[in-house]
Amino acid sequence: MKKDMIEFFNKRTNRHIELVQKYAKKIETFDDVFKGLIKRTAVHDASKFKEPEYSPYLYITWMYECKRQGKPFKVPKEIKDKMHEATIHHVKANRHHAEFHDDNASINKDNRDAPIDKIIDASKMTNIDIGEQVADWLAMSEEKQTNMHAWAKKNINVRWKWNKEQENLINKLIDQFGDK
Repeated sequence: MKKDMIEFFNKRTNRHIELVQKYAKKIETFDDVFKGLIKRTAVHDASKFKEPEYSPYLYITWMYECKRQGKPFKVPKEIKDKMHEATIHHVKANRHHAEFHDDNASINKDNRDAPIDKIIDASKMTNIDIGEQVADWLAMSEEKQTNMHAWAKKNINVRWKWNKEQENLINKLIDQFGDK
């Protein structure tokens, strides 16, 4: 099974990076405030290919794939904490995550896709950070075939808090490139 997990992780993660770069190209050419975004996404999610993220992300990626396919998969107990630690490491090591910019931010240990009990302050994000973040969200939306607008509504100023100007910029990008 480990070989299947590695192959799937590589295929899925590289495809995700390609999609992020596709959206980054659109975003950078959409507005000059995103100049340099294409270059920055050349290393998007590179930390997932190195420890301490790599091994746990094999399980995280496989877990989501099994869930998508409706297949049972039980994460080994000794891996669960490592998955949480890898997720925290990832968001704290990559500027396109709001958590990078809030020293007190964390990740929901029981459900990494759910908010924590306190809203995360994302107001220190630069326009380039926001551009990569939205490219990442759009890539995930395309991968999962989800509605970007609905997802954003459930998370903006619920899970992450930006200032009004940043929020408007995010919504402008989602309106321009989401759900088409």
